[in-house]
Amino acid sequence: MVGLTIRLKKKKPEWLELLLKSKFFGPCFDHQDLKKNEMNVYCVNCNQCVCQHCLSSSAHYLHVLLQIRRYVYNDVVRLHDMQKHLDCSKVQPYTINGAKVVFLNPRPQSKPSKSTSGVSCLACERGLTEPNCFCSIACKVSISMAKQNSRRDQSPPYLTFPIPEFSDLSAKQNQNLEPNLKEDESSNLTTESSEENNHQISWFNSALKPMRQLHKRKSTPRRAPLF
Repeated sequence: MVGLTIRLKKKKPEWLELLLKSKFFGPCFDHQDLKKNEMNVYCVNCNQCVCQHCLSSSAHYLHVLLQIRRYVYNDVVRLHDMQKHLDCSKVQPYTINGAKVVFLNPRPQSKPSKSTSGVSCLACERGLTEPNCFCSIACKVSISMAKQNSRRDQSPPYLTFPIPEFSDLSAKQNQNLEPNLKEDESSNLTTESSEENNHQISWFNSALKPMRQLHKRKSTPRRAPLF
């Protein structure tokens, strides 16, 4: 079955969180009477710890499984197996029986250790070798999630524009129309008043104009007849 590749681009997957919180190498409750019943396998599909006897049943057939091992009294997993499901770059690897492994959780320490190269874990400040930046998978996950949260918080908020209500919009439109109506009314009033004034002025001028005296021309004078 194809593995679940996680690049930590989104929130931490549930199976990874349960894997880091699980306690391994305890006795299996379903197979207490059998030998080698320690739970040293994690089923990704079921999100639980199982033992070797649980794998013999058909319940975990074709499931994604991770073999958990112990190194310096801490839980480790093979780098090759974990790399199929999680990006383990920059995580400090260690060699056990010719195989490279990585720690699931940081090892306890009383004070930050120092390394000859001057490189330390970004989460717990444990000394590392270049070019690694994390001592365990849990440290890398914590730093990666912190960076994602900081980027999300620093992202600019979406610009929102308030939508005016219908009543407000109609009121504003009426307000915008009122000046135009007033201007039209004032223009009509001015034209009417100007016409009326012109009519009065023309009548006044005609009234003041002196009337021309009409002199009737005399007719041809008639002479008295001669006797």
